[in-house]
Amino acid sequence: MQLVEKDHVGKVALAGGDVLMDAGFWERAWQAERSRTLFSLERPERSGVAYWDHRADHFARRTASEEGKKRAAHIIHWLGHQEGLRPAHELEILDIGCGTGNYSLLLARRAKQVVALDPSVRMLHFLKERMAAEQVSNIEPVALAWEEVDLDELGWRKRFDVVLAPLTPAIHDVPTLRKMLEACRHAIYYASFSERRDPIHQELWRRVVGKEMPAYSRDALYVFHLLYAWGYHPTIEFQEWNVNREESIEEVQNELRDFLWPFMEIDARVDQEIRKLVQELARNGQVSWLRRQTFAQVSCNVEFRRT
Repeated sequence: MQLVEKDHVGKVALAGGDVLMDAGFWERAWQAERSRTLFSLERPERSGVAYWDHRADHFARRTASEEGKKRAAHIIHWLGHQEGLRPAHELEILDIGCGTGNYSLLLARRAKQVVALDPSVRMLHFLKERMAAEQVSNIEPVALAWEEVDLDELGWRKRFDVVLAPLTPAIHDVPTLRKMLEACRHAIYYASFSERRDPIHQELWRRVVGKEMPAYSRDALYVFHLLYAWGYHPTIEFQEWNVNREESIEEVQNELRDFLWPFMEIDARVDQEIRKLVQELARNGQVSWLRRQTFAQVSCNVEFRRT
């Protein structure tokens, strides 16, 4: 007996067939998981472009930090090891959900052209500032959501040697994943957190919502299995990234407000809970914040496919 499809969330039906090659199973399983994760609780009017515009200043600081640079350098190194960055100097690269440009700026030194796509104009504002400061001219910022991209209208069908989607919500279902393949002529790269353990976020959620915080979606696992079911030979790698920061009371309060922003209004009650929790955790005006994260990255040569 083999697992082939889910009856509903949390239960699996048994039947014949090869589940590894059943793309429909993985598509349904992916959407079933997303329907019960933290993402499913976001309010449309407070997520999407509004959220990323709101978070742009924070991301500009974080991605320019040593931690952000180390993460970007690791991805570039891993791509090179997977031969995703060949041939040098002639590459055209698409960076989906580029944010403030941490990956685009590194890739631009190894490519002929980088198209940096993000729906947040505020994020792209910081990218343009960094381009000017670093004297980088071969990045084309494009303010557009991946879901709204028409490959034929933009001339992007099979245009790019490498298509990246690292740590972005843009790839969240089969159509957005297939579009990556349709834009690419050599290699795609996708990355997300397969697990995130953050005791401060979890405790705040208990206090504000009154229940346990749902998990994050393990999207990379479904991306890997779908690519395999479609006939490709993807690779997947997991890495533990434990981040321990010492931050001021004000910084942590602002971070917690931003965390809750997509899910609810930060009214007086919520703000009081944030302040109370941070005060309990603070020692000498600082809060020690440990995050344990499992980072999953998937790459695939789209030229190599089973027949």
